[in-house]
Amino acid sequence: MKFCDMPYERIDVKAATEALDAAAERLSAAKTIEETEKAFSEREKIISHVQTMSTIAYIRHTVNTLDGFYEKENDFNDENAPLIEQSEQKFTEAMLSSPLRAQLEEKYGKLMFVNAELSRKCFSPEIIPDLQEENKLSSEYQKLIASAQIDFNGEKLSLSQLGAYKENAERDTRRAAYEAESGFYMAHADELDRIFDSLVKCRTRIAKKLGFNTFTELAYCRQTRNCYDAKDVSAFRSRIVRDIVPVVCRLKDMQKKRIGIDDMKIYDDPFAFKEGNPKPDGSSEDILAAGKKMYEQMSPETGEFINFMYDNALMDVLSAKGKAAGGYCTEILEYKSPFIFSNFNGTSGDVDVLTHEAGHAFAYYSVRDKMELCDQISPTMESCEVHSMSMEFFA
Repeated sequence: MKFCDMPYERIDVKAATEALDAAAERLSAAKTIEETEKAFSEREKIISHVQTMSTIAYIRHTVNTLDGFYEKENDFNDENAPLIEQSEQKFTEAMLSSPLRAQLEEKYGKLMFVNAELSRKCFSPEIIPDLQEENKLSSEYQKLIASAQIDFNGEKLSLSQLGAYKENAERDTRRAAYEAESGFYMAHADELDRIFDSLVKCRTRIAKKLGFNTFTELAYCRQTRNCYDAKDVSAFRSRIVRDIVPVVCRLKDMQKKRIGIDDMKIYDDPFAFKEGNPKPDGSSEDILAAGKKMYEQMSPETGEFINFMYDNALMDVLSAKGKAAGGYCTEILEYKSPFIFSNFNGTSGDVDVLTHEAGHAFAYYSVRDKMELCDQISPTMESCEVHSMSMEFFA
């Protein structure tokens, strides 16, 4: 089904939470694997519908943050997602404490349980108001950034569209583009400072209530970092400083000579060649057509995948007024469909993001019919970057 034809309805929070609570009770009372499977099946049906509706609303909101209807739906989901999470956590607790856990791990895999242990640390009913505030602040920031309409070179540009001028061959143009970007941030400095300050305080409060010393500790659990900790990351950073930074410094010296400057400024950093940075040949439509041809030639599997994406209009990649910044890939569970969101601006980044997000989308597409539960689809957020970065290299 095409994305534009996917029906949307507001989640019935009361019905969803009651059904999840009932599934959790069924799981707690289960004496056989067959009974646990029925509880998991009930939970999966509820979560798939909740996720599908919230994802459709989120995509349509980020595609156009000026759409009043989906802004209200996004606000509704921001307010009610923690309530649904509370019921989800009841099921998680029942799953982790099940006397049949060993058999369940054998059936569904241990990773789901390892990640569930981390998820359990991230929630308590006590923090529901704080989670609602965190969601609200995050959405407020997203909408503020999406609101940018910067006067530049006779045009009104979003921050994404301004990015093309930040790579312009003329140094004065690059500098002016950076100054225009800074001008937007400075004009909204009070709002940004308020959101940032409130978010830091909110997240610190959440972490403390959950028994963590800092939000960083909580964030490691939220990111499902299940096999390394802050000490490992600290050691990794020290290796970056020792081994990678000197290489980058040498590369920047080479870049200075290549583009003919003596003093590297921030607006020179993305500019790689005196004759201009590489950029896609043709329009956005040409890039999409070339991408389709590439994936069709890569393998039968990627060819089938990309035609599914194009036939069902599961991408929104052009920059537009009111569109949220950045790029992401998500999945719409009830329709077994990935979705790619991006902001093309005429730079080589258009190709990078198309291949990167397609890596995520292809990973989901490849397993969508092979996994019983949605919790089995994704390993961890960071492990998923193997899929996306690998596709960049393949492409």
